[in-house]
Amino acid sequence: MLDAPDLGLEVSDNASGADNQQERPSIAAMPPSTGYYLAGFAHGEGSFIVACRRRADYVRGWKISAAFNVSQADPEPLRLFRETLGCGSIRRGGHNGWYFEVNHLRDLASIVIPFFERFPLMGAKARDFQAFRTVVHILGRPPLEEDDYIEVLRLREGMNNGGKRRHTMEGILRDYTPNSPSGTRRDEIVRSHGRP
Repeated sequence: MLDAPDLGLEVSDNASGADNQQERPSIAAMPPSTGYYLAGFAHGEGSFIVACRRRADYVRGWKISAAFNVSQADPEPLRLFRETLGCGSIRRGGHNGWYFEVNHLRDLASIVIPFFERFPLMGAKARDFQAFRTVVHILGRPPLEEDDYIEVLRLREGMNNGGKRRHTMEGILRDYTPNSPSGTRRDEIVRSHGRP
């Protein structure tokens, strides 16, 4: 267990995930030194992720989810993230690395997003955060309408400097063509929403 300094966190009885004993932080009460340290660490080692996974049990054939993660060879800073934010999990990754990850929408909306609003990022990572915040907001208000679905995919395409993706917006939309014959709807969607 990490011997962390007293972080001045307020305890709330809202619990997250499977651990109902977990303390919830007050972002407003967080010491600036801790917040800026973690924000700087996230700027270099963190990612805002919008994942698309094929799922036959979903209406559109894809599950769209959001997550925030930080990877590092040394697990100590990741433990500080988990203890400070009061949510998420730490797991072993490839190449002897570690991951801290928050993937529950409630935690993303109520803890991760307010954290980065108080301790803002800069540059491309700040733009990724803005897109991510919009995605979390959209995903948090089901049912996901078709225009919302397309907007989430569009925002995802522009994140992480357009990095490598196993599934692109165009590929996902090629598979998802409701109420139209062979791709007509996809072509209309791409034309109306444009490519990022």
